[in-house]
Amino acid sequence: MFGSVILDVAIGMSYIYLLLSLVASVINEALASLVQSRAANLQRGLRSLLSGDSIESGALTLVDNIYNHGLVRGLYQDPAKDYGGPVLSLWSGFRLRLQQWVGIAPPKPIAGVTDPLLLPSYIPARTFALAMIDILNQDKFNGKTPIENIENFLSSHHQQFEKNKAVEALLTLLIDAKNDAKADYLRLQQLQTNLENWYNDAMDRVSGWYKRYTQNVLMIIGLGLAIAFNVSSVRIAHTLWIDRDARQGMVDAANDYLKANPTLPTGTGSLADQMKTSVQAVNQVSAELLLPLGWRFSPSQYVDWWKQYPVAMSGDALVVLIGWLITAGALSLGASFWFDTLNKIMVIRNTVKPEEKSQTEGSKD
Repeated sequence: MFGSVILDVAIGMSYIYLLLSLVASVINEALASLVQSRAANLQRGLRSLLSGDSIESGALTLVDNIYNHGLVRGLYQDPAKDYGGPVLSLWSGFRLRLQQWVGIAPPKPIAGVTDPLLLPSYIPARTFALAMIDILNQDKFNGKTPIENIENFLSSHHQQFEKNKAVEALLTLLIDAKNDAKADYLRLQQLQTNLENWYNDAMDRVSGWYKRYTQNVLMIIGLGLAIAFNVSSVRIAHTLWIDRDARQGMVDAANDYLKANPTLPTGTGSLADQMKTSVQAVNQVSAELLLPLGWRFSPSQYVDWWKQYPVAMSGDALVVLIGWLITAGALSLGASFWFDTLNKIMVIRNTVKPEEKSQTEGSKD
């Protein structure tokens, strides 16, 4: 029985966290779209990969040349260049300022790009490799092979910028390609493969950066939701522990939810529709199961109580604050985590419950 109560409380808490995580995910997606955080994160990753601006190809830095190369240029629009549109609207300027406020803005803009918010969120590895080879192969008509031209270009830069790690990495990839292949065209193919692998490894690291950034954003959003909905994990867990009806109601609601949603319900419909559905689910749980969610009294009443019972209200406030922080930390794990967790706990409960119900009857003799 004791183990069953723990499982039911865990199911109830996981279900609450899942519903709130869906709300937080919608807000995070809206914010990511507003500030183009994925595109900004990609640009920061490329600048890190190429170790600064000392490698130059023509008047632009190597990073600038990649974004302005024809293969990459076709992945994003530039209204000012494509069809004489506005250079940068006031709305775009606000979004760029917001990008700085949330801490995702790249250290410097891409030269030749009028609206950095339109830069691509992802560049395929093959596109990156081919663009790099073309950029580094500057002297295409000097009678030398592309491998020789690239080696000469990188060697001259390596002598000038000995501490530049991007030059060191590119030279290493080039030498590896020369060692692995004999014919020039095979060396070029091997260099392309090396560049693709190098890029993919870097993108794995960039994905890790973005995941940590998203967790931090979800933590802040989660704290905002915890305060807005007054979701104190301590109070909810206590209610589920002592109230059998509320506990059973949460289990039934979670079970119905999983039956109606065998997969995580994200990516369908507009962000507004997803937000409406998630908020309605939270409100339904609060109203039907009488859980301590939301603000049930006016601010003036809380102020009066604080004046009358300062010691008791201070203790309650501390418990609520701890509950809010626990909620925020839980929501930072994301909706996918809580959806998987809820499914796993539900499977364990369904396995344990039948054994509890079928008690061995004693002999009548």
